[in-house]
Amino acid sequence: MKRLGGEFIARAALALIVYVALATQMPNFHTAVGVAALLDGAVMTGLVAVGVGLTMIAGELDMSVGSMAALASVCVVKVVGLGIGVIPALALVVVGAAMFGAVQGVAITLLNINSLVFTVGSLIGLRGLALIVANETTPTLPLEMLSISDSISARFWIFSPLSIVMLVAFALAGFFASRTIWGREIYAIGGGRAESRAAGVPQRRPIIIAFAAAAGFAALAGGLISIRSGSASPLGFDAVLLEAVAACLIGGVALEGGKGGFLGILIGLFTIRLVVTGMASLGSPFWAQSLAVGLLLIVVITVEAVSGLLLRKRARERRRSADAYRAT
Repeated sequence: MKRLGGEFIARAALALIVYVALATQMPNFHTAVGVAALLDGAVMTGLVAVGVGLTMIAGELDMSVGSMAALASVCVVKVVGLGIGVIPALALVVVGAAMFGAVQGVAITLLNINSLVFTVGSLIGLRGLALIVANETTPTLPLEMLSISDSISARFWIFSPLSIVMLVAFALAGFFASRTIWGREIYAIGGGRAESRAAGVPQRRPIIIAFAAAAGFAALAGGLISIRSGSASPLGFDAVLLEAVAACLIGGVALEGGKGGFLGILIGLFTIRLVVTGMASLGSPFWAQSLAVGLLLIVVITVEAVSGLLLRKRARERRRSADAYRAT
């Protein structure tokens, strides 16, 4: 627990350092408008990171979330065009996506197949399905409904409806993962399949829940972004997976699973968005923004790996000292 607290403080300090460094270069960066823009820019990656984080904590990874977001964005625009309303259309698509994710989880557990391999197939298939549903075009909301885009972009101080949804999603996911038995099962199987099986933890249910959440949150993100923009591209969101995984890793989620929290993921998300938004405001090209995020991720992972090695070395030395003391 002490180590986790130290890691959390270090990650929060990193985000603060990045923020202060950029705020000194751009006077408007720390204003309410600047913070609101930062929150709005984090919505897409943030919602996807919630679901991806659950799969990573379970020791898995859903590679298809970008394609699911694209398919959901197209489906939401199409369904809204039928006149059933934005919220019912969004709910229908999200529930359908979550059911698809649950089926993926069932298939992965039944076939005992690596989730990366399985979801690469889903990634390709869902992207093709998005192109079919969109008829290889970019569908748009009906003209009489474009006012919806303005309403969900309205701001209340530094918050918009979309950023509020993202923050609520993080809060609910954090509560679910840490305070419910289903959430603790996800941590248990990520920490060790054999140990959790021996302890009587169900092996299939946590995987199904994690993949259902990953698909559902990806669909929610894609649907909300399409409503805000008034259109949906079947080829969109191809880079969101990498940014979501980077946010989870910077936030303290371990690739091997069983470790991490959603407050940490939120800090990792804001760290990345601070770098991207700040460099874009300074006029840096896109490749420089991607390079900076990649270098930041490498530094964080390297520091964490080195600190882990040092902690394990000290633990071994303490055990040897204790054994020597008992021998005397």
